[in-house]
Amino acid sequence: MSESIYQWIKSGLVKPEYKQKALELAGERPSGTAWLQFSKQVLISLGLLSLAIGVVFFFAYNWNELGRSFKFMILQLLLVMTFLAYFLKSGNKVLAQALLLAGVIVLGALLALFGQTYQTGADPWQLFATWAVMILPLVIFAKSEALWVFWALLTNTGLTLYMYVNPSFFGMVFLSRQIPWLYLLVNGLLLVLLEWLSNKQAPQKVSLTYRWAAQVVGLAVLYALTMIAMEVVWRNDNQFISGLLYLVAMSGFFAYYRFVKKDLMLLTGWCLALIIFILALLAETVFSHMDAGGMLLMALTLIGLTTVAVTWIKKTHEQFKLENDHE
Repeated sequence: MSESIYQWIKSGLVKPEYKQKALELAGERPSGTAWLQFSKQVLISLGLLSLAIGVVFFFAYNWNELGRSFKFMILQLLLVMTFLAYFLKSGNKVLAQALLLAGVIVLGALLALFGQTYQTGADPWQLFATWAVMILPLVIFAKSEALWVFWALLTNTGLTLYMYVNPSFFGMVFLSRQIPWLYLLVNGLLLVLLEWLSNKQAPQKVSLTYRWAAQVVGLAVLYALTMIAMEVVWRNDNQFISGLLYLVAMSGFFAYYRFVKKDLMLLTGWCLALIIFILALLAETVFSHMDAGGMLLMALTLIGLTTVAVTWIKKTHEQFKLENDHE
């Protein structure tokens, strides 16, 4: 249908004054009502998140002036009110998810307050790990993409702080150049889980309506692959094995999102990651001794690679439309 409407417009079958309306009916352009609903949802979500984050900053700024009991009373009361409002507004999915996310942030503030007040001696990573474990049941059964992204952020933050204190995982010691592989493993597993939850075959109780949480984690996977690529280029040890694994991972990522899931945004991120790798490799091997001339060739190479990538992305977008119309 989407391809047909563009063909009708191009051939003049749709009058110019009806072009916008035709695109709206075909689902290619959002209507005024859709824009209003989207704006309302965004403002509600941002307002609740601002309120939750404001509570955290309020306690941080007035820490010395507030009594211990008052701090706990306010946070616990706000936590109960937030979750109560979540149950009362469960019929409004966007508002309910925003309330749940705000409640999760308040819970983290309460955990931080407990650790700071009683001086438990725990490392910072344990706060994020405990926080992530406690909200995991909510994340699974709330069917909220925003909560999954927040949980991924907590997991990666906790992992970063843990590796800073103790660079070992399940008894395996990681050198600094090996840590990106750990991030790739963790985020890769999370990406597989989110893609499954976004699929129609996932159980209804835990399935996700949209895929944007998987897309965000997919970008995190690409970031980890880019860090691995930099290690391959700039370090001399184990270059062949790391480079081979990097190419396999990049090839698998491309094949899945080009032929299976058909995600143009992640393919765009894939192109960017590949361009960074090619430029880093050329800078290290070819242009490293050319001084100003090397910088000029790097700039020209960047322009050329970007042009090729944009052309391919536009072509792939058209191919996706044709393939979707034939399905």
